[in-house]
Amino acid sequence: MYKIGIFDSGVGGLTVLKEIQDVVPSSHIIYYGDNGNAPYGDKTEVEIKELCLKIGDFLYENEVDVIVIACNTATAASIKAMKNKFPIPVIGVIEPGIRAALEVTQNKNIGVILTPASAKMGAYKNVFDVIAPKTYSLTEKGCKLICPMIENGWEDYYGNYLTDEIIKLYIEQISSEIDTLILGCTHYPIVEKNIAKYFKKKIVNPANETVNELLKEFSMIKPKNVINNDAKVEFIVSGDSKKFIDFAEKFLGEKIENIYELDLHKKDKELFYNVI
Repeated sequence: MYKIGIFDSGVGGLTVLKEIQDVVPSSHIIYYGDNGNAPYGDKTEVEIKELCLKIGDFLYENEVDVIVIACNTATAASIKAMKNKFPIPVIGVIEPGIRAALEVTQNKNIGVILTPASAKMGAYKNVFDVIAPKTYSLTEKGCKLICPMIENGWEDYYGNYLTDEIIKLYIEQISSEIDTLILGCTHYPIVEKNIAKYFKKKIVNPANETVNELLKEFSMIKPKNVINNDAKVEFIVSGDSKKFIDFAEKFLGEKIENIYELDLHKKDKELFYNVI
């Protein structure tokens, strides 16, 4: 049984977690939701990298076999540094999403909606320019409001009408020539149905392809430790645990039992988990 470390700025990474659970149900997963420092989309690249490396330290110290950066902004800011620092596989969500879009686009015009920080870093454009044929194009669109809206419980506080209006605001700014749209933030698949109301062409969820990358890594490594316990997920959050639990239980369709509070950036790591 593999031990997988997954982290995100909050609840968005649950979209990746869900895909992993579907494909690798026997895994032991540690999920770190850094909701106490969300949103990452408003922070500088240096700030995000520092947050990510501390989370990486924590996951590595807990002997995970692989780290999945289930956040596009975090992937853009930290994946190179994390791959250099940790002697285990580190998987991001950007390259898998681009490869999936290249496979499905018909007219070679691809768009991506993402956080302002990701857009400022050229998160997708930088990778796209390296791996995509020169005849393909990619356009990034930063969306400031969607991620915070989801983290704050869009159903309870925004309602479907306002949610649709916010999403419509951004989708209307995307060129009609684009035939494939990448959801460049792991929060966005949570409102994919709302996005699909206004973007009627192909939509790519990078979480699906990220799981394929994970399976490739599994084929090349052996678990550090043989874990005989039943498969489980341990959730750790740096901020509001109640809000996280409410959302996670609704999204995953199961009761959250193993959840802890630990802000790696403010507390002494010797405290380890503070059980809720």
